[in-house]
Amino acid sequence: MNMGLINLFRRKEDILETIFPQLNNPLQEIREGALDKLENLNLSIEQGLLVLEMAKNTFPVPEYEWQDISAQLIDICAKNPYTEYIDKVEAIYNDLNANAKTSVLHFLSTFESEKALLMYLRLLERSYEDLEELPTGNLHQTPRFPQLLFPRLLKFVGNRDIKDQIYIILLNYFNYDLVEDDILGEHKNTIIDEIRDMADKTLGYALKRDARTLWDDDGYIALRNRAGIYFDLAGYIKDPRIIEILKGLMGLWDMKLKMFAALSLLKHEWELQQEDIFDVAADNESRNYFYDSLVMLGREDIFPSKFKKQKYFAESNMTDWLAHPTELGRVPDKMELMDVFEEDSEEYYLFRFKCSGDEKNDWMAGVAGAFKKEDTPTTNAEGNTFSRFEEWHSKPPKEHYLSMIGNTKGYWPGLLD
Repeated sequence: MNMGLINLFRRKEDILETIFPQLNNPLQEIREGALDKLENLNLSIEQGLLVLEMAKNTFPVPEYEWQDISAQLIDICAKNPYTEYIDKVEAIYNDLNANAKTSVLHFLSTFESEKALLMYLRLLERSYEDLEELPTGNLHQTPRFPQLLFPRLLKFVGNRDIKDQIYIILLNYFNYDLVEDDILGEHKNTIIDEIRDMADKTLGYALKRDARTLWDDDGYIALRNRAGIYFDLAGYIKDPRIIEILKGLMGLWDMKLKMFAALSLLKHEWELQQEDIFDVAADNESRNYFYDSLVMLGREDIFPSKFKKQKYFAESNMTDWLAHPTELGRVPDKMELMDVFEEDSEEYYLFRFKCSGDEKNDWMAGVAGAFKKEDTPTTNAEGNTFSRFEEWHSKPPKEHYLSMIGNTKGYWPGLLD
């Protein structure tokens, strides 16, 4: 063998022997430096197996949980995975701490092989009761091997902390037409009971006395976020009991949840009442999602013509942006279209909005767009919807528009520089 290659291999082995003791150094910066060296090593299979074995050890307690050494060792190996790692993580799994076990499950649910997914399910069975969150890797982005995942994954819904995440994965597989409801088997009745229970909770919910709107009741927001999953899932479960539950949900006052139930009824080829369709289409938060879903179902014809106008789609787009948790975090109580600006082949819709009872701010400015004229009416904005949350009276309408569009137009090209 070439002596240069032998020396290179020895140098890499020597590096590992040097790095491992540094991972136990009491100084955080020394440990981080050792991990950086490992990340840059381009580990061979043999070296990766040594690193995985090292993850069984106990290391100094880090300042933050995400700095857990054992978990990071697993993550380093997972960045350049080998099939040989699958059996290795099974062998060390019981000796790992909770953070490292989470990293193993994330690795296995990201590695796109049947063997990895089967191992994911096998190890999940060992520890699912202890999980507070379910590591799902890229199963949402790249759903695969439905015959392996279901119904096996449904065995773990007994842990209520991960139940909703399991149902989200199931819903995603339904959305991709990868499964039919016959795969539910013995779990079907349980899921129907869960949907009925969620329907009862939402229909019977009374907002807190001091809540002006649903956005002022954190308990309801948490329930709402969960309920949408179940009412959406109901559209794929063929059973007369589901139809009755969904029909009852047409009495909901929350239009977003009513929308999910209405779409599920349509999937079961059940015709909606005109007033229910109108109520959902009139709701700023639900309108665009409802319309896009109707198009996908081939039922665009039932969408009210009154709201199939660009100003209403722009209003819903603005509302959706504002409701995001990192922005306003809620649907404003009032919104008014103030102007429409044209840029070549595109239109931008300038709004002002406010939340009742907000003593800090009065009307604030926001812009939705860009909407291509040739496509209007369309729900498809081109990514420039934005608000600086500046008070409406602070500047003229066109200055609001220019300041916000200048911000977003400069942001996206900047990412490419």
